[in-house]
Amino acid sequence: MDNEQKSFQLILHSGNARSLAHEALQLIKEEKKEEANNKMKEAKKELLEAQKLHAQMLRDMANSEEIKVDLLLIHAEDHVSGSQNCLDMAAEVIAIYERFGDK
Repeated sequence: MDNEQKSFQLILHSGNARSLAHEALQLIKEEKKEEANNKMKEAKKELLEAQKLHAQMLRDMANSEEIKVDLLLIHAEDHVSGSQNCLDMAAEVIAIYERFGDK
């Protein structure tokens, strides 16, 4: 897989993770706790796929394999970090709903 394909895979998996986290937030607002937690599990799996690929790219770079850093790769890395933040916040909001939602 070339660098462009890897960048698109990063965008794909991190975008899926973010979308699933947003779905989880909608579900928790509807008090569908189990479904929300299942969506978050799916989101974490998608993000993990992006993180694994990113880690491999970093290992390749450390082993002196040239990785062309271009705008697409920077955009892809931004997607990964943004999705991580989104999942972190979604997990916190879900925890708050679970704790105080019935009160």
